[in-house]
Amino acid sequence: MSDIRVRFAPSPTGYLHVGGARTALFNYLFAKNTGGKFILRIEDTDLARSTDESINAILRSMKWLGLEWDEGPETGGAFGPYFQTERLDTYNKYAAQMLESGHAYYCFCSQQEKKEGDEAQQGSKYPGTCRSVSLAEARKRLAAGEKAAVRFKMPDSEIKFKDIVRGEVSFDGSLFGDMVIIRQDGVPTYNYAVVIDDALMQITHVLRGDDHISNTPKQIAIYEAIGFKMPEFGHISMILGPDGSRLSKRHGATSVEEYNKNGILPGAFVNYLALLGWAPEGDREIFSKEELMTEFSLSRVSKSPAIFDSTKLKWMNGMYIRSLSDEALLDAALPFMISAGLVNGEEAKDKREWLLKIIKTIKSSFDLLTDAPARAALFFREDYEIKKDDPEVARYIENKDITAKVIEFITDEINSMPEYNPAGVKAAIKKAQKTLGFSGHDVFMPLRVSLTG
Repeated sequence: MSDIRVRFAPSPTGYLHVGGARTALFNYLFAKNTGGKFILRIEDTDLARSTDESINAILRSMKWLGLEWDEGPETGGAFGPYFQTERLDTYNKYAAQMLESGHAYYCFCSQQEKKEGDEAQQGSKYPGTCRSVSLAEARKRLAAGEKAAVRFKMPDSEIKFKDIVRGEVSFDGSLFGDMVIIRQDGVPTYNYAVVIDDALMQITHVLRGDDHISNTPKQIAIYEAIGFKMPEFGHISMILGPDGSRLSKRHGATSVEEYNKNGILPGAFVNYLALLGWAPEGDREIFSKEELMTEFSLSRVSKSPAIFDSTKLKWMNGMYIRSLSDEALLDAALPFMISAGLVNGEEAKDKREWLLKIIKTIKSSFDLLTDAPARAALFFREDYEIKKDDPEVARYIENKDITAKVIEFITDEINSMPEYNPAGVKAAIKKAQKTLGFSGHDVFMPLRVSLTG
């Protein structure tokens, strides 16, 4: 067991999306590869947008992906609580410490002034209007009923760090304004709360998307002001759509739950996500989760953006479908078959052996679980409609000479079999081609039309 501790800290303002899932996966694989701990923390300080529904959706998605957390919601741990809204006293404690040390100050600017001056919202530098207000004067104004936020004094010096993925990175601290760390309503801001949480939870490596890279110097400054031990930082490149723009709904599904509903297997999704920004040795592409845990290394994480290819994911899902046992595939496909009305829950139990035969028959013909009902539907119908408008079908209806000869020949061969079995049917079809002098197409099509329409 190593001392490595990593975390995934989503905000519950929506569903778990592809980018977040990839970040969670890389943290999980790094922890498992090194014998470390994987922590799940919920950053729910956006009170207006955070919902219980989103929390539940995130937890469901993490469980579906198989990313079990060592500490966090439902699991507990020595460094909880794991919801930020349950840690407000802790944030206030360290804010008070920085007020006393001079690293922070009360800001009495109006909401409009803060909105205009706070670089976190407007990309402009806060002019430092309240920097000169002493702590003693601020306390008098607070006692008189004035409202205040708490701002952190950003240093003017260069802030450098070595990024695990990108190498040396530096920022000019003078370009940042003094950021709000506690709002007037007492709720901490992201860049402050995340430092307190990561430090107290003894996080050793912060691995996240590169959209956070500009937050890192602000967080480093807070680490240094409080005297916390600094973690290592690594920023993973973003995921793009096929057109080179940031992945969004116009490229298709974006949330993990959508991929679940669209018939993707969790193993295939994890496998595919792992290859978005991480390159294994050699040209191998199919990995079980256990193999990924063994193979994964941060040294092979790319700086370049990854391209999300839905066609490649579908292909990989088909590979996983065909690698499953018939039992496992039936279990995975049954919810979709039940939803399509082919079978109900009770029938699924009573007719399991028959359903297994169906799954075995159709296994090689679909790449998504959502396609299983259409492939299996034939076995649930007593009759079918012949597609007479299909040119291929029409040809064999009209050419009764070919169709009649094939049906008669195959029927005689099957009736003469000592025991009916797939190998015997295959042999009969080959014999028909040779004896009748027909192409494989001219033998298979009459059979298909006769059996399935």
